[in-house]
Amino acid sequence: MSEVFQLLESISNRHILVIGDLMLDEYLWGHIERISSEAPVPILKVERRESTLGGAGNVVKNLRALGMNISVIGVVGGDETGQRIMELLEGLGVDTRGVIRDPCRESTRKARLMSIEHGQQVFRLDEESNQAVCGEIEDGIVKLVRELSANHQLILCSDYLKGVLTEPVLRATFAAGRETGKKTVVGPKDGDYRKYKGADILMPNLREFAKLVGTTPDGNGWLTSSASHLLRVMELKALVVTRGKEGMTLFEQRSGHTRCVSVPTAAQSVYDVTGAGDTALAVFASMVACGADLELAVRFANIAAGIVVGKSGTATVSLEEIQMNLGSEKRLATARK
Repeated sequence: MSEVFQLLESISNRHILVIGDLMLDEYLWGHIERISSEAPVPILKVERRESTLGGAGNVVKNLRALGMNISVIGVVGGDETGQRIMELLEGLGVDTRGVIRDPCRESTRKARLMSIEHGQQVFRLDEESNQAVCGEIEDGIVKLVRELSANHQLILCSDYLKGVLTEPVLRATFAAGRETGKKTVVGPKDGDYRKYKGADILMPNLREFAKLVGTTPDGNGWLTSSASHLLRVMELKALVVTRGKEGMTLFEQRSGHTRCVSVPTAAQSVYDVTGAGDTALAVFASMVACGADLELAVRFANIAAGIVVGKSGTATVSLEEIQMNLGSEKRLATARK
């Protein structure tokens, strides 16, 4: 038990560089009391507003909840949403020198109208720019990647297809990882696997994985054969597929063979799956940065995902919560296998 807890407690001495698409998640909570006279739609009387980081920002928030030291590289617009994203990042105490302000770009904002009575979303409004960065902005990101990568134990790319992780940016990131001996972990969204070639570890969900291999999910045999193919053509060190209620599966290439380890879900109850993938990605990357082997890192990530789906919205998991869930002899033994 002491060895596992020592691993968790070493997080405060580790640094991760996060590169990706920063967003703002906004929640407008209110009461639905009547139908509009202008159209057959309910009227939401807003009582309170909440805003939090989304996309790569939610990954950052999860990492900070664990106590990890973070530097961020990304782009925000010169608008009010971009300013709010910066305020939230700075409030977390992360290094934001790598966040570029582009006055010509619209920051991504997802506003959710929430019914207090029903405790659920009734409408969502998206404002965003998903145009790929280019020119001076792209060159600036590449320069920042080269400057900052050496000072971190791991580089994490969180791709939400909003334009930051272009192929030149990713190539520079993977090259920097190889040159400095730092692992690169990617949470992918693009269906073109060639975009991520050069990464060490890919962590897609099942739907994202199916897009990467270009086939429809069809049982465990499909999963293993497709994972082996992807490991080979992308020359990955490992692939972690998050599978919702089926848990997670780790695939590693070892001596020409694919090692497969499946971990059943740790969720006790499911309230909201929003952001669970970000939590799993953050915890997995944290454990790898601390020197954990990949199987143990997956087991920790699985436990964290099981905790966060029992919470509302884009929630996080604390180090203390993970430690509490490792407290039972059975789960601790599983985590140490």
